[in-house]
Amino acid sequence: MINKINILICDDSVLVHKSITRLLQSCSNATFFYAENGKEGLDCLKSTDIDIMFLDLTMPVMDGFSVMKSLPVRDYNTTIIVLSADVQLTAVERSLALGADYFLSKPFNHDELIELSQRLGLVFDNAPSIVVDTHLENNSIEIMRELANIALGRGAAIISDHLGDFIRMPLPSVAFMKSSDLSMAIADIRNDHELIAITQRFVGGGIHGEALVELHGKDVHLFGQKLGFSQTDEYKNEVVIDIANLMVCSFLVALSEQISIPFSVRQPIVLEEYMNLHHTHCDTQTFFTIEYTYKAEILDVECEVLFIMDNHSLAIINNKVMESLH
Repeated sequence: MINKINILICDDSVLVHKSITRLLQSCSNATFFYAENGKEGLDCLKSTDIDIMFLDLTMPVMDGFSVMKSLPVRDYNTTIIVLSADVQLTAVERSLALGADYFLSKPFNHDELIELSQRLGLVFDNAPSIVVDTHLENNSIEIMRELANIALGRGAAIISDHLGDFIRMPLPSVAFMKSSDLSMAIADIRNDHELIAITQRFVGGGIHGEALVELHGKDVHLFGQKLGFSQTDEYKNEVVIDIANLMVCSFLVALSEQISIPFSVRQPIVLEEYMNLHHTHCDTQTFFTIEYTYKAEILDVECEVLFIMDNHSLAIINNKVMESLH
């Protein structure tokens, strides 16, 4: 008799829920449970005998690290598979130290996940197949949130390797923003003399965008030094510009790998030297934005990044994603 296996997918991404379910849907002995944050995941573990838990590290309300620190919640052995975009070496080491049995990176390798599932006792009635969800075509926000999450994880790993410190993985905010709201945000930044803001344009494959980077904290220059950046003119913001360039390029490199579009970036410049976006666009135009904040674990430094693209650029990215799925 085949043992029934309860699987919990604990991830704030609806796309991940659907993707894993579709991949394992032909398993005759699998029952699926879902949680969109760590707290919901713990509640499920308390009430249900979960055999396998796919656990994301970066989630709202309660992250994956906090979930593992809270275990066990009852006397039942659950195999923990961390499935995360945070691929920093420190993140992997901390996950295993907290009790994770396996660590898989996003985007996950389908063959690797199927092979691991079979080793853990899942039985496939038919050969596993990848089914394309046509609903994704109309779900641009979810697509971009997952792409951004993976790009942020890769970017954090690059920065962490340079810095030698753990970077707290941010949750990306993906949304549409009116031109008038964007203008107000830029005006607020200009009026805040406690921060330095850098802007940098990027293009590639018909995509046109702009990144706005704000740096806070008393350790900004120390942060730059640890990354290997030096200051030759005390009256210029060379270190800040170099940090901003790294933040933007590390994200774009990871995004480029996912959608197979190479990006070119212009020289970053201080915002005060730059003409506002609303000077060239009407107030009724809507932009697509990705916003996130990187924080070093030890240093007093915070880096806020806002990527801005038009709707045409968003359509190009969505098309590239759908092409890769078919």
